Amino acid sequence: MTNEKIIEVEVTSAHIAEMRADGVPESEIPELGTIKRYRPARHRMHDKVAILLDRDIVDHFKRKAGSDDGEFYQRQINQTLRQAIKQG
Repeated sequence: MTNEKIIEVEVTSAHIAEMRADGVPESEIPELGTIKRYRPARHRMHDKVAILLDRDIVDHFKRKAGSDDGEFYQRQINQTLRQAIKQG
């Protein structure tokens, strides 16, 4: 068993219509109401680095993300750093 998050999505008629429009073969289209489980996509390569941040900075991002879960507040920190780079 892993600690990875799993996303559960109920297949709706809109999903089925979209799959048909995208050319998915009928044999691969799930039944209406089926619960599909996914792991969130990991599109970006990550470099694991250790940096020291002041406690107030970490607390700010944890509050902003609404969670102590590192994945969510780290995402907030990454987005803020990207914005700073673009403005830079």
